[in-house]
Amino acid sequence: MSILMALVGLLGLSSATAIGVLERTREFAMMRVIGASGKVIRRSVIGEAVCVGVMSAAIALLLSVPLTRVVSGVVGTGSLGPSIETVISDRAMPLWLLIVVMGSVAASAYPAKRAAKLTIPEALTYQ
Repeated sequence: MSILMALVGLLGLSSATAIGVLERTREFAMMRVIGASGKVIRRSVIGEAVCVGVMSAAIALLLSVPLTRVVSGVVGTGSLGPSIETVISDRAMPLWLLIVVMGSVAASAYPAKRAAKLTIPEALTYQ
């Protein structure tokens, strides 16, 4: 279930990044005019997506522990009687952060490539 939710989140990040690239097309043209290379533009788009991914992972980690305990208590009490003990894995959290960062890079790779390939005339005439 968590893998499916992660895939949906990465698809959302990818579409948000693609929309952001479309909205910022003229900004990328101006960056090209002042001398930015395609590599710089690509790094900018991917860096932005990684920042969004890391912030979402941080918020998820902060909220997941108390919400897991609440849900575990409600479900455990409702179905089994006594509350179920919640076990938080210390190894899973950094691993999940690594997966989020790698997924963010993968999700933003295509929009970043498209942004880097824009020529100045194409970008300035884009509407």
